Amino acid sequence: MAGDLLIHRLECLSKEDLESIAVSGLRLPEKKLQGLSHQQLVMLASAQLRAAAGSTLMNLRRDPHAFPYKQLLIDVADKLTPGITPLSWTRYRLEDDHSEIEIEQAVLALFEEQVRKWWRKLPGKKRAEFVDGLHTVLRAEGHVTDATGKGVAPFLQQQALESLIQGGLVAGLAKVSASGALGVIGVSMVGQLGWLVLLHTVGWMAGLKIAVFGIGGYGAAGGAVTWLGGAAVGTAVAVPGMLALADGPAYRKTVPTTIMILAKSRIDGLQGNASA
Repeated sequence: MAGDLLIHRLECLSKEDLESIAVSGLRLPEKKLQGLSHQQLVMLASAQLRAAAGSTLMNLRRDPHAFPYKQLLIDVADKLTPGITPLSWTRYRLEDDHSEIEIEQAVLALFEEQVRKWWRKLPGKKRAEFVDGLHTVLRAEGHVTDATGKGVAPFLQQQALESLIQGGLVAGLAKVSASGALGVIGVSMVGQLGWLVLLHTVGWMAGLKIAVFGIGGYGAAGGAVTWLGGAAVGTAVAVPGMLALADGPAYRKTVPTTIMILAKSRIDGLQGNASA
């Protein structure tokens, strides 16, 4: 699998993050993950994501890791692009000269624009519920006894989150993690806070059941699993193209899972390493 960028992205994630992605994005049962090593989780995620992206008939005839990552990215980018016909899709094609990294960046930019649209349509009461829900997850995962405590408060206030969203959620989270702006709570903590914000956002936008494993030291079997998206599903559907909610089970897996992988990679600073 040398040179496979998807597998590289997955290998750079922690075991706990892979478990979260497998359950939250790929919708695999927790019991299927128990006892698997880091590398086994990598290969499982690669195979499951590619299976969701490919046709059932073709999947029977090819290696589980053969579906081109570039094609997967193109499909996700097309689904995140406003419009419902091929005329509105992106310019990317499998055989063109655009690199996978370039299309990854486009996917994140399209996602950030969708987040802005979603947030603008979200009523004030729902925005407050979103912030409260994030606080609840943090407390449940054992990060802090009070989510408005020293060091964490500026990051979690609604005004700060709105600023992040308007400026570009993923890019903003990566900048905060890299800048040391919240150094008082530690770099690792900042990265995990960013991951929780990202998961919480995808969950609310797409009505997904989000699993958070290991962040509070629980491990796969005891991680906090919450229905973060249920309250906002109606709002999400009202946004054209939002995570391809109405376009079949495959895109409900490939779009959020790809966003999770790319966003986590960006937050961890892996994007620059892969393109160096």
